[in-house]
Amino acid sequence: MTLRLRALARPLTSPLVALALFVAPSAARGQIVLSSPSGSLSLPRFTLGGAGVYAQPLGDFAQNVSQGWGIDGAGTYGIDSQSILSLRAELGYVQYASKSEPFSLSTGVGFFDLESETKSGVLTLGVGPQLSLPIGSAVRPYVAGTIGFARFATSTSINIPADRSNTGQKEELDSQDVASDWVLSLGASAGIGFEVAALGRGVLVDLGARYHRNGQATYVSSKGVTYNGTGRPTVVATESQADFIAYRVGITIPIR
Repeated sequence: MTLRLRALARPLTSPLVALALFVAPSAARGQIVLSSPSGSLSLPRFTLGGAGVYAQPLGDFAQNVSQGWGIDGAGTYGIDSQSILSLRAELGYVQYASKSEPFSLSTGVGFFDLESETKSGVLTLGVGPQLSLPIGSAVRPYVAGTIGFARFATSTSINIPADRSNTGQKEELDSQDVASDWVLSLGASAGIGFEVAALGRGVLVDLGARYHRNGQATYVSSKGVTYNGTGRPTVVATESQADFIAYRVGITIPIR
Protein backbone atom coordinates (compact mmCIF):
# COMPACT_ATOMS: atom_id res chain seq x y z
CA MET A 1 0.00 0.00 0.00
CA THR A 2 1.42 3.37 -1.04
CA LEU A 3 0.34 6.50 0.81
CA ARG A 4 1.40 9.89 -0.45
CA LEU A 5 0.87 13.10 1.53
CA ARG A 6 1.39 16.18 -0.61
CA ALA A 7 0.71 19.91 -0.37
CA LEU A 8 -2.72 20.49 -1.87
CA ALA A 9 -2.88 24.10 -2.94
CA ARG A 10 -4.52 23.95 -6.35
CA PRO A 11 -7.64 26.19 -6.62
CA LEU A 12 -11.01 24.62 -7.21
CA THR A 13 -11.98 24.17 -10.81
CA SER A 14 -14.55 26.35 -12.50
CA PRO A 15 -17.55 23.91 -12.62
CA LEU A 16 -17.61 23.57 -8.84
CA VAL A 17 -17.11 27.29 -8.27
CA ALA A 18 -19.89 28.02 -10.75
CA LEU A 19 -22.26 25.76 -8.85
CA ALA A 20 -21.48 27.47 -5.54
CA LEU A 21 -21.93 30.93 -7.09
CA PHE A 22 -25.22 29.84 -8.61
CA VAL A 23 -26.65 28.50 -5.37
CA ALA A 24 -25.91 31.51 -3.16
CA PRO A 25 -27.22 34.39 -5.32
CA SER A 26 -30.29 32.45 -6.44
CA ALA A 27 -31.26 31.69 -2.88
CA ALA A 28 -30.63 35.29 -1.77
CA ARG A 29 -32.91 36.68 -4.47
CA GLY A 30 -35.64 34.23 -3.47
CA GLN A 31 -36.11 33.02 -7.04
CA ILE A 32 -36.30 29.31 -6.17
CA VAL A 33 -39.97 28.58 -5.51
CA LEU A 34 -40.87 25.07 -4.41
CA SER A 35 -43.83 23.68 -2.54
CA SER A 36 -43.21 22.02 0.82
CA PRO A 37 -45.68 19.48 2.18
CA SER A 38 -44.77 20.37 5.74
CA GLY A 39 -44.88 24.18 5.43
CA SER A 40 -41.28 24.45 6.67
CA LEU A 41 -38.15 22.49 5.93
CA SER A 42 -37.45 20.00 8.72
CA LEU A 43 -33.95 20.13 10.19
CA PRO A 44 -33.10 16.62 11.42
CA ARG A 45 -30.04 15.95 13.53
CA PHE A 46 -29.13 12.86 11.45
CA THR A 47 -29.45 12.32 7.69
CA LEU A 48 -28.50 9.57 5.25
CA GLY A 49 -28.37 9.89 1.50
CA GLY A 50 -27.34 8.22 -1.73
CA ALA A 51 -26.67 9.42 -5.26
CA GLY A 52 -25.73 8.43 -8.74
CA VAL A 53 -22.44 9.96 -9.86
CA TYR A 54 -20.91 11.12 -13.13
CA ALA A 55 -17.17 11.78 -12.83
CA GLN A 56 -15.27 14.29 -14.98
CA PRO A 57 -11.48 13.73 -14.94
CA LEU A 58 -9.30 16.84 -14.73
CA GLY A 59 -5.82 17.79 -15.90
CA ASP A 60 -3.41 14.89 -16.47
CA PHE A 61 -6.09 12.40 -15.42
CA ALA A 62 -8.29 13.57 -18.32
CA GLN A 63 -5.49 12.73 -20.78
CA ASN A 64 -5.89 9.04 -19.93
CA VAL A 65 -9.47 8.68 -18.68
CA SER A 66 -12.52 10.09 -20.48
CA GLN A 67 -15.22 9.73 -17.82
CA GLY A 68 -16.53 7.61 -14.99
CA TRP A 69 -19.83 6.48 -13.49
CA GLY A 70 -20.64 5.34 -9.99
CA ILE A 71 -22.56 5.75 -6.76
CA ASP A 72 -21.94 7.32 -3.39
CA GLY A 73 -23.47 7.67 0.04
CA ALA A 74 -23.27 10.36 2.70
CA GLY A 75 -24.39 10.84 6.26
CA THR A 76 -24.51 13.98 8.42
CA TYR A 77 -24.74 14.68 12.13
CA GLY A 78 -25.96 18.13 13.15
CA ILE A 79 -23.65 19.82 15.64
CA ASP A 80 -26.07 22.65 16.45
CA SER A 81 -29.82 22.41 17.05
CA GLN A 82 -30.62 23.71 13.55
CA SER A 83 -28.09 21.44 11.82
CA ILE A 84 -26.58 24.46 10.10
CA LEU A 85 -23.13 23.15 11.03
CA SER A 86 -22.81 19.37 10.65
CA LEU A 87 -20.21 16.64 10.49
CA ARG A 88 -20.35 14.90 7.10
CA ALA A 89 -19.03 11.45 6.15
CA GLU A 90 -18.86 10.27 2.52
CA LEU A 91 -18.16 6.98 0.76
CA GLY A 92 -18.21 6.54 -3.00
CA TYR A 93 -17.04 4.42 -5.91
CA VAL A 94 -16.49 5.41 -9.55
CA GLN A 95 -15.56 3.00 -12.35
CA TYR A 96 -13.56 4.77 -15.04
CA ALA A 97 -12.21 1.96 -17.26
CA SER A 98 -13.38 -1.45 -18.48
CA LYS A 99 -12.02 -3.75 -21.18
CA SER A 100 -12.81 -7.36 -22.07
CA GLU A 101 -11.93 -10.09 -24.54
CA PRO A 102 -13.53 -13.45 -25.35
CA PHE A 103 -11.20 -16.44 -25.55
CA SER A 104 -11.39 -20.22 -25.73
CA LEU A 105 -9.86 -22.60 -23.20
CA SER A 106 -8.91 -26.11 -24.27
CA THR A 107 -10.19 -28.84 -21.92
CA GLY A 108 -8.51 -31.74 -23.72
CA VAL A 109 -11.79 -32.94 -25.19
CA GLY A 110 -12.96 -29.62 -26.58
CA PHE A 111 -12.97 -25.87 -26.11
CA PHE A 112 -14.74 -23.83 -23.47
CA ASP A 113 -15.73 -20.22 -24.34
CA LEU A 114 -14.80 -17.74 -21.62
CA GLU A 115 -14.32 -14.00 -21.21
CA SER A 116 -11.47 -12.07 -19.62
CA GLU A 117 -12.43 -8.67 -18.17
CA THR A 118 -10.36 -5.86 -16.66
CA LYS A 119 -11.98 -3.06 -14.61
CA SER A 120 -10.50 0.03 -13.00
CA GLY A 121 -12.14 2.27 -10.43
CA VAL A 122 -11.56 4.58 -7.48
CA LEU A 123 -12.98 4.19 -3.98
CA THR A 124 -13.20 7.44 -2.01
CA LEU A 125 -13.95 8.11 1.64
CA GLY A 126 -13.78 11.31 3.62
CA VAL A 127 -14.99 13.15 6.73
CA GLY A 128 -15.33 16.88 7.39
CA PRO A 129 -17.59 19.82 8.20
CA GLN A 130 -20.71 20.84 6.30
CA LEU A 131 -22.34 24.26 6.41
CA SER A 132 -25.94 24.56 5.22
CA LEU A 133 -28.63 27.22 5.36
CA PRO A 134 -32.42 26.76 5.08
CA ILE A 135 -33.88 29.13 2.47
CA GLY A 136 -37.64 29.67 2.65
CA SER A 137 -39.68 26.57 3.34
CA ALA A 138 -38.13 23.97 1.08
CA VAL A 139 -34.60 24.81 -0.06
CA ARG A 140 -31.30 24.04 1.67
CA PRO A 141 -28.00 24.94 -0.08
CA TYR A 142 -24.79 23.59 1.44
CA VAL A 143 -21.02 23.53 1.15
CA ALA A 144 -18.70 20.94 2.68
CA GLY A 145 -15.04 20.01 2.92
CA THR A 146 -13.60 16.56 3.65
CA ILE A 147 -10.28 14.86 4.21
CA GLY A 148 -9.79 11.15 3.61
CA PHE A 149 -8.36 8.63 1.20
CA ALA A 150 -8.82 7.41 -2.37
CA ARG A 151 -7.95 3.93 -3.58
CA PHE A 152 -7.26 3.51 -7.30
CA ALA A 153 -7.51 -0.20 -8.10
CA THR A 154 -7.63 -2.51 -11.12
CA SER A 155 -8.85 -6.11 -11.15
CA THR A 156 -9.00 -8.82 -13.78
CA SER A 157 -11.55 -11.62 -13.84
CA ILE A 158 -12.34 -14.75 -15.84
CA ASN A 159 -16.04 -15.08 -16.55
CA ILE A 160 -18.50 -17.41 -18.21
CA PRO A 161 -20.41 -15.19 -20.69
CA ALA A 162 -24.13 -14.80 -20.10
CA ASP A 163 -24.99 -16.62 -23.34
CA ARG A 164 -22.87 -19.61 -22.22
CA SER A 165 -23.89 -19.91 -18.57
CA ASN A 166 -26.66 -22.08 -17.15
CA THR A 167 -28.23 -19.11 -15.35
CA GLY A 168 -28.36 -16.79 -18.35
CA GLN A 169 -26.16 -14.31 -16.46
CA LYS A 170 -22.44 -13.65 -16.48
CA GLU A 171 -20.70 -15.87 -13.90
CA GLU A 172 -17.32 -15.00 -12.40
CA LEU A 173 -14.89 -17.91 -12.06
CA ASP A 174 -11.83 -16.08 -10.74
CA SER A 175 -10.74 -12.53 -9.94
CA GLN A 176 -7.61 -10.82 -8.68
CA ASP A 177 -6.32 -7.29 -8.11
CA VAL A 178 -3.44 -6.37 -10.38
CA ALA A 179 -2.92 -2.77 -9.23
CA SER A 180 -3.78 -0.75 -6.11
CA ASP A 181 -2.74 2.66 -4.81
CA TRP A 182 -3.99 4.52 -1.73
CA VAL A 183 -3.52 8.31 -1.68
CA LEU A 184 -4.58 11.21 0.50
CA SER A 185 -7.71 12.88 -0.88
CA LEU A 186 -9.22 16.28 -0.13
CA GLY A 187 -12.80 16.99 -1.16
CA ALA A 188 -14.84 20.18 -1.58
CA SER A 189 -18.59 19.94 -2.18
CA ALA A 190 -21.38 22.36 -3.03
CA GLY A 191 -25.01 21.58 -3.69
CA ILE A 192 -28.63 22.22 -2.97
CA GLY A 193 -31.34 20.08 -1.42
CA PHE A 194 -35.02 20.74 -1.94
CA GLU A 195 -38.10 19.06 -0.61
CA VAL A 196 -40.49 17.38 -3.04
CA ALA A 197 -43.96 16.46 -1.81
CA ALA A 198 -44.12 13.17 -3.70
CA LEU A 199 -41.08 11.79 -1.85
CA GLY A 200 -42.48 12.29 1.63
CA ARG A 201 -42.03 14.79 4.43
CA GLY A 202 -38.45 15.89 4.99
CA VAL A 203 -36.97 13.89 2.09
CA LEU A 204 -34.77 16.08 -0.09
CA VAL A 205 -33.67 15.79 -3.70
CA ASP A 206 -29.92 16.45 -3.64
CA LEU A 207 -28.12 18.06 -6.60
CA GLY A 208 -24.45 18.81 -6.18
CA ALA A 209 -20.83 18.49 -7.23
CA ARG A 210 -17.73 17.36 -5.34
CA TYR A 211 -14.13 18.17 -6.28
CA HIS A 212 -11.56 15.47 -5.41
CA ARG A 213 -7.97 16.63 -5.04
CA ASN A 214 -6.06 13.34 -5.05
CA GLY A 215 -2.60 14.52 -6.02
CA GLN A 216 -0.22 12.02 -7.61
CA ALA A 217 -1.60 8.50 -8.00
CA THR A 218 -0.81 5.27 -9.87
CA TYR A 219 -3.76 3.90 -11.87
CA VAL A 220 -4.61 1.81 -14.93
CA SER A 221 -6.66 3.27 -17.77
CA SER A 222 -8.19 1.44 -20.73
CA LYS A 223 -5.14 2.50 -22.74
CA GLY A 224 -2.96 0.53 -20.36
CA VAL A 225 -4.72 -2.81 -20.93
CA THR A 226 -3.77 -4.94 -23.95
CA TYR A 227 -5.29 -8.32 -24.84
CA ASN A 228 -3.65 -10.85 -27.19
CA GLY A 229 -6.31 -13.55 -27.55
CA THR A 230 -5.19 -15.71 -24.62
CA GLY A 231 -7.33 -14.09 -21.91
CA ARG A 232 -4.19 -12.89 -20.11
CA PRO A 233 -4.03 -9.09 -20.42
CA THR A 234 -0.87 -7.02 -20.31
CA VAL A 235 -1.47 -4.25 -17.78
CA VAL A 236 0.63 -1.07 -17.71
CA ALA A 237 -0.02 1.50 -14.96
CA THR A 238 0.21 5.28 -15.31
CA GLU A 239 1.37 7.72 -12.64
CA SER A 240 0.04 11.28 -12.75
CA GLN A 241 -2.22 13.76 -11.03
CA ALA A 242 -5.62 12.08 -10.62
CA ASP A 243 -8.11 14.80 -9.73
CA PHE A 244 -11.75 14.76 -10.80
CA ILE A 245 -15.17 16.30 -10.19
CA ALA A 246 -18.12 14.08 -9.26
CA TYR A 247 -21.55 15.43 -10.26
CA ARG A 248 -24.27 13.97 -8.02
CA VAL A 249 -28.03 13.43 -8.28
CA GLY A 250 -29.65 11.72 -5.32
CA ILE A 251 -31.87 11.98 -2.26
CA THR A 252 -31.32 12.73 1.42
CA ILE A 253 -33.48 11.07 4.07
CA PRO A 254 -33.96 12.48 7.60
CA ILE A 255 -33.27 10.10 10.48
CA ARG A 256 -35.25 11.10 13.56
